[in-house]
Amino acid sequence: MDRKLVMYGKERVDEVLERVLFIDPGLGGTGWAFFPWVRSNATKKTLTPPEITGVLTAPTNEKWDNRAWSYCAQFAGIINSCEPETVVFEYPELFSGSAKSQASAARGDLFKLTFLIGGLAQVAREVTGKLPILVTPLEWKGQLPKPVVIDRIKKRWPEFTSIDDHEGDAIGMGLSAQGRL
Repeated sequence: MDRKLVMYGKERVDEVLERVLFIDPGLGGTGWAFFPWVRSNATKKTLTPPEITGVLTAPTNEKWDNRAWSYCAQFAGIINSCEPETVVFEYPELFSGSAKSQASAARGDLFKLTFLIGGLAQVAREVTGKLPILVTPLEWKGQLPKPVVIDRIKKRWPEFTSIDDHEGDAIGMGLSAQGRL
């Protein structure tokens, strides 16, 4: 199977993936959402909500690399429990016109996040035997800010009343993969 997943735009083919785990990594919290199956051209009737979601956390008084290793250890438990066939990670991109993106890179945050993603991806590869799929925010949500993504999730699935930012993006990636964001 091609390891690219069309998440945004009009290039969709009707594809069904089973047991998909979406990850929104962050050193301040890593969100995840497990979907039993994802249909790329879902309708309102075939739209699948996540089976389970959550946020990995680590003590904020720890150094960033210790937090990253803590997330990797927790992630191993999640991935062993969910047994996904496909793992999809949001992967950062540097926007040259964005002051926020440039400041993040200057502080080294972007490199730390990339380190975390590498560790999580290695865990995913070891457990599933497959390389994870990497998507950028632009590929799955375009320019939508997190609050808009969360509002759209609540519109589709009203049972999600309290959603953390990183958890919301992980769920949003699943919604986008179904063509319903």
